[in-house]
Amino acid sequence: MADNRARLYGQNGPGLTRNYAYNSSSNNNSNNNGEISREARNMNNLIHSLHGGGPQSPGRKPKAVNVSKYQKMLNNLEIKNKNKNNNNKPNIENKNVVSWLNSSMAESKKSKIPKNKRVFLLTDLTKNFKIKHVWDRRFLNGLVESYETRYNRVHNSKDPFFTSPLTRNKFSKNDIKAYPPTDATKRIIKQIMNLEANVNTLMKINNRDYLARSNILETIKRGVRKRDITTEKQLKELALIYKVTGKELFISGHKKGGDYYTAYVNGEFKPHHIKFMETKPFIVSQLYDTTRKGRLPARAIIPLYKLPEAATTYLSKFDKYERPLNMRPNNSNSKKEKQKNILEKRRVIRLALRQVVRDGNVSHMKSQILGAIKGLTNSNLRNNLSEFYEWHELVRNASS
Repeated sequence: MADNRARLYGQNGPGLTRNYAYNSSSNNNSNNNGEISREARNMNNLIHSLHGGGPQSPGRKPKAVNVSKYQKMLNNLEIKNKNKNNNNKPNIENKNVVSWLNSSMAESKKSKIPKNKRVFLLTDLTKNFKIKHVWDRRFLNGLVESYETRYNRVHNSKDPFFTSPLTRNKFSKNDIKAYPPTDATKRIIKQIMNLEANVNTLMKINNRDYLARSNILETIKRGVRKRDITTEKQLKELALIYKVTGKELFISGHKKGGDYYTAYVNGEFKPHHIKFMETKPFIVSQLYDTTRKGRLPARAIIPLYKLPEAATTYLSKFDKYERPLNMRPNNSNSKKEKQKNILEKRRVIRLALRQVVRDGNVSHMKSQILGAIKGLTNSNLRNNLSEFYEWHELVRNASS
């Protein structure tokens, strides 16, 4: 069917490009005549509409986005990825564990012990404070119960009465801690680490005292692990006890259960005992350091921690007589005679004071000592020393 519509020009008629825009010559003409330019635009629009075109309509308004919905989805995705990463991350605590022990004390896989039953013993930490053994709590609970049933006694939670089957270390109920360790347990372990590091520094052990070096240091470190010692102040006071009383009283003591270390951690040492050692170390050493030549054995002396405060005050009065002497070869005869009198005075003082703290009958020594006291020229000193027997009775009664 013939197209009856008037065809003005071909598809690429004069002055038009394929997109129906004027070529450069037409554009130049339109620039010269504004009217021709307007007609050209009208013609261009007409041709565009004849070929199925039309004015371009504006785009649709974009649909509103639910920001909170997508933010929530993003947050959930981040949490999911974080949990996935945490699950894949190895537990640094587990790499130190050598064995996992089930409720029958048999080695087992970690997965065979319920999470809420995994525990370790605080006293079984290695020297570098690693956890090597993780137990099933049910086994340790059964162990504790069997001990208490056998001995027909329920032990205090701090009493280190039980023995680890693996390390043979003593432990208390308080030493059973959840694994992996909680923040509170980690703080305890850190405190133990710091105190143990200070033991060698604060305890001034005589280099020639080899037995004391091994016994004292190891005893105190065990005390730190067992939580008998929890502060640096305690370490310093133990160092003071060793300094003025020596290894025999500090470790061996007077009798079973009566050594100075055990007495200290059990709270037997009172503030007046600590003050006595701090302010009058020479007097204490003269009376209680059994390593000195000619001293009584520990079993023959009333323990220092049993002295009443009145006794420590009395004994402290004689410290002023222990000042150093200037013993020179070129001293005059008068000075030598004076020094001789001072030395004799000190000998009598020490003789009398040792009887005050002696554990036993001192009546047989009374007349001998009183005779030595009468030869002193200082009347005040004579009177104070003459009372040594009464003080002995007071100290002996207080310590019984």
